[in-house]
Amino acid sequence: MSLGVTLGAVTGTEGLRVTHMLYADDLTLTANAPVQLQKMLRRLESYAARKGLTVNVQKSYIVNFNSAVPVFRLFNQELGKRDSFTYLGMLFDKHMNLHHAATHALRPFNAALRRVKEFGIEKRISDRPHAMLWLFKTYALSAGMYASQIWSTQFLKHDNGFSNSLQVAHMAFLKRILGIKSTSANWCVLRECAQEPLQFY
Repeated sequence: MSLGVTLGAVTGTEGLRVTHMLYADDLTLTANAPVQLQKMLRRLESYAARKGLTVNVQKSYIVNFNSAVPVFRLFNQELGKRDSFTYLGMLFDKHMNLHHAATHALRPFNAALRRVKEFGIEKRISDRPHAMLWLFKTYALSAGMYASQIWSTQFLKHDNGFSNSLQVAHMAFLKRILGIKSTSANWCVLRECAQEPLQFY
């Protein structure tokens, strides 16, 4: 049985639609019309059956970004509904609030900052700014950039570049490493540390 053409969700590029995002065993299906999403779910069932794969329906759910939607089923089981989902570390909520995404990403970033600080104390190099900055670039920066998609247009504006909660944590860490006042100019601190605002990475 042919299910016909599948139409994914519209994007900011005219004529370009996205049906899914796939990385390893993480799959997100996207569509603007409920009938299209159910069509994708049926295709997923067929594909899994052919390949002998198992889909955990209990960990699969629907996030609706617009009006009310019907019940969706996968393998004859009703899919639950949520107000948000996480994909590769980035939080998407039904209102597409990027401040929520930044707050969500701040937790692993702060954890990486703590590990760098603890490592510096353990190895007795916390008084060597150049070593601590290299540790930051190697370990903490990658943790902070795991959800780099949070950088939206509002944070790319000249006056708003340092307002994101991840960037606030970044600057506080650098100023502590250098032992300078929290009121020191952010751009000067970044230049001294040979770094850029996080959205530039």
